Amino acid sequence: RNQMGRLAQGQASAAMVSMQAPLQAPDVGRETMLTDIWETPEVLRGLLQVYMKDGVVELPGLRDKLPPEHGLAGRTPLEIMAASSEKRMAEGFTNRFSIIGSGTSWHATLLAEYLIEYMARIPVEAHYASEFRYHEPSLQTGDVVFVVSMSGETADAVESLRQITKSALGKNVLKIAVVNSSSSTLAEESDLVINVQAGAEVGVASTKGFSATGFVFELLSLALADECGTITDAERSIFVKRLHELPEGMQEVLDREAKPLMQTSTDNPIGIGECPLWDIGCQNVLAQNFIFLGRGCNFPVALEGAMKCKELAYIHAEGYPAAEMKHGPIALIDEFMPVVVVCPMADATYEKIKSNIEEVKARNGATIAITEKYNDELEQLCEYVIGLPETHEYLMPILAMVPLQLLAYMMGILRNNTVDHPRGLVKSISVKIEETGSGYAA
Repeated sequence: RNQMGRLAQGQASAAMVSMQAPLQAPDVGRETMLTDIWETPEVLRGLLQVYMKDGVVELPGLRDKLPPEHGLAGRTPLEIMAASSEKRMAEGFTNRFSIIGSGTSWHATLLAEYLIEYMARIPVEAHYASEFRYHEPSLQTGDVVFVVSMSGETADAVESLRQITKSALGKNVLKIAVVNSSSSTLAEESDLVINVQAGAEVGVASTKGFSATGFVFELLSLALADECGTITDAERSIFVKRLHELPEGMQEVLDREAKPLMQTSTDNPIGIGECPLWDIGCQNVLAQNFIFLGRGCNFPVALEGAMKCKELAYIHAEGYPAAEMKHGPIALIDEFMPVVVVCPMADATYEKIKSNIEEVKARNGATIAITEKYNDELEQLCEYVIGLPETHEYLMPILAMVPLQLLAYMMGILRNNTVDHPRGLVKSISVKIEETGSGYAA
């Protein structure tokens, strides 16, 4: 179970030295990216408090009629979005539902695509903003477009929105901004604004912002499922229960995996076994390549995990749908390439993911599995198993993202990288984050 035994002797010595090293002294005593990750459960609690009332999703403006000057005046955003559903398409409606984003925000849009299609049976297309802005959008009256950006100032996202607005049918399209600032350009130029209320992030690479955005799309998917009648009372009851349990489940993971890193002194190193994820980071920090795998709504999480590995640890990493491993990546797998697999038993394709892990094992690959803590089936297949509290299948991506963010952060620390400000990364803009959401943009 110890990958260090597979490393060359020189690499093993260096890894052990890293394990005994304290945290970077400059990070102690001030807020860091770790603070961002640690605050995520509280952010989710705040979203539930503001956007869910008595079990009903109350996102701002969702049930308010559009103003007279809009081409879809008199209809509510919820009605317009539901008109894109599978059921309405069978009746002759062909409205399209698109979500646009860049980088981490694009991974959130891809997660939203899975969630909305699974829960509300509305076909969704996720687009890269950098590609969409150079298209001549083919639009129809009643189409819905979400534009996602934490700052609300990402150039490609803003230009994508403007491309839609200036098109011939721009006034007949519902444009919704999902941002972390209600005073941003995207917010001001959209019909509707949903503030993810993540608060200011210390790190340039987004962490709690991604989790908050994904959680907002969980709430939106539930609202759309209610509107479209695609969720039963029993299914809804279970999902809402799990929604409210999620912040505590996330806190449980942080208490186990991140609390030792929140220490206020660098005098003592983190002991072996004190923080399992730290041990995993130490034993894999010298890897030159990683593969992250997931299926269904956990595939976007694999992509985001790979991105964080690149951004924070400066290690080449690729995210793939687990079944696509056999188309290329499998040729690269050996004992020196860790493979991270998000494989909850709640996933309908769990048995197929297990087969993917067996393929990795057959090639002497080292697997880091993320699954429910009660799942002991992977102990003999994987070098490492990160156990998470049980949750709903559709909520697992939000929960699984936390250990992936922590792993990338820890490896970045061990490699002495400036994890709060990774090389080459910049925020689009620095803004003061508002505490409350807003409805229609002025």
